Amino acid sequence: MKGERHSGVVLLVDPSCDLRTELACDAEQAGLTVIATTDPSHAVLLCQQRSPDVVITDLSQCGEAGLSLLQDLRGLGRTCPIVVVSDKWSEQTIAKAIRAGATQCLRKPIVMEEFAHVLDRVRCGAVGSTTPVSSVLRFDQRFVLTNDPSSIDEAVLWLVGETAKMMPDTMQMGLRGALQELLVNAVEHGNLEISHDEKKQAVAKGCYDALLDERAARPVLRDRRVIVEVSYDGQARRLYYRIRDQGKGFNWRTMLERKPDGVGLMDGSGRGLLLVRSLFPDLSYNERGNEAMFTVPLG
Repeated sequence: MKGERHSGVVLLVDPSCDLRTELACDAEQAGLTVIATTDPSHAVLLCQQRSPDVVITDLSQCGEAGLSLLQDLRGLGRTCPIVVVSDKWSEQTIAKAIRAGATQCLRKPIVMEEFAHVLDRVRCGAVGSTTPVSSVLRFDQRFVLTNDPSSIDEAVLWLVGETAKMMPDTMQMGLRGALQELLVNAVEHGNLEISHDEKKQAVAKGCYDALLDERAARPVLRDRRVIVEVSYDGQARRLYYRIRDQGKGFNWRTMLERKPDGVGLMDGSGRGLLLVRSLFPDLSYNERGNEAMFTVPLG
């Protein structure tokens, strides 16, 4: 696990104890305190007593009780990240989990490097709540981000804090998840031109960080940037986000039109975009496929 050790509490809700065995060691090595329960109903009490920084639950083991747990926690006003894992994902189950309050969905068996990134995001902390800025009718902002994958988590938190002050905490969590996915895609797959297969193979071999460093050092790639443009329309009560990389683009229509339970979804390709679309159904791209656009309704 990379980076400094930080304090924090991880709650594992695991009827079969599989998650506890698989994930607790990594979380503890990251300096996080792990508490666990086999009973989703007991998890609500633990959340009230311990106020965890992240909740991780196995939806394939908990079933409907797992979805009820998410709804109960959000109903209590808990805004900590909730990570749901399962060995059976489809667009419908992803959408149900997100609507119930999940922040991120992971597929079993869990790749430890992927879980490490989740813990890194937990350690970054959450954006505090802010009061609505009712006097602002419109703003337009443009941000130019570096090509450094390690800075994405910090950039996401900063972007949400700068552009989404009028949103409640639960909506900010969904926006953070969407920006995280789209910025990672823009840097890794767009600017650094790492294909899904290349990433999958490097992660399996435990050398993905080395691949990122090698691509970022290439003269033709290292000076590329990611452009984020945000517009707010106070009368329409809408936020508009555009995220553009300087890569070659991709066939986004095939990705977004993929059927639930399709081959690409099952092997992980495109799963993140389905998560974003579950949150923001108007997600689309320019013709080239290097600019993502979505709208955030504010009610």
